[in-house]
Amino acid sequence: MTHVIFLVFLSLNLGAFELKVGDVLLQPLSCWSCSLIEAQEKSIYSHMGVVIENEPEVLVAEALGEVKVVSLKEFQSKTEKGELLSVRRLRRSDAVTFLQEHGGEFSDHFREYFLGLKYDHDFLWNNVDENGSEKMYCSEMVSKLYLGFLNIEIPLKTMKFDVNREQWIKYFKSLPPDGKRGNSPATFEHSELFFEVGKL
Repeated sequence: MTHVIFLVFLSLNLGAFELKVGDVLLQPLSCWSCSLIEAQEKSIYSHMGVVIENEPEVLVAEALGEVKVVSLKEFQSKTEKGELLSVRRLRRSDAVTFLQEHGGEFSDHFREYFLGLKYDHDFLWNNVDENGSEKMYCSEMVSKLYLGFLNIEIPLKTMKFDVNREQWIKYFKSLPPDGKRGNSPATFEHSELFFEVGKL
């Protein structure tokens, strides 16, 4: 009996569900800036990605270093030891269905407009590099991908950097961009637009 319970528990935690195109993956990371984000947002999640393909393998789009595509295995490998990814899905079933029917177009849209953009270490909603190309942080990229392809807008909030203030000043090498509009992985964690499918 104990063996059966263990197997059920294991299957639930390894994902007894199918990842779908458009699913959001919230991720705890272990790094200095990650700990600042998590403390500021009162969340264990400091990074995120979105599933852009689910066959023949699951591919995840993320903004980390640059905006890129990685395998699910590679994405998961960065998760903080002892923690799990939270898989979030849109509550709007019509949007989920549309994404499954137009998954190739969703992937193409990402690759055309987002792939290769530089990472935005300053966490500014409208920020460009020296060539005029937009720079993006992780939750910004996912929000703008949703808006551009689905016309679904993730509400922004006023960003604060008041928890561990001196560390934030050290991070930015100047005063943080207080009062600017933006978001974070925690925005998706608490958004009523999404529900948690499970953990991986």
